Amino acid sequence: MAIDTFDSKKHSGIISMFRQKYIKTGIFAAEFSDVIENAFSIRNKSDYDDFFVISKEEVTQQIANARVFLEAVENYIGGL
Repeated sequence: MAIDTFDSKKHSGIISMFRQKYIKTGIFAAEFSDVIENAFSIRNKSDYDDFFVISKEEVTQQIANARVFLEAVENYIGGL
């Protein structure tokens, strides 16, 4: 998280810090915790499961979630 000068060698470290600093404090809605968890889970499955297949509906939902998340982050950064 560049604006906080926080770095981690693992995605899970960044996710944990984001939850602690931004979700638990109410800067971002708690629902984003689930959005991040689901996206990370799918990413891991697609990288490490030999026969992982994702449905078109799941992809569509991930894209929609990413758009909402990105908009929220852009609004936050724009207000700094």
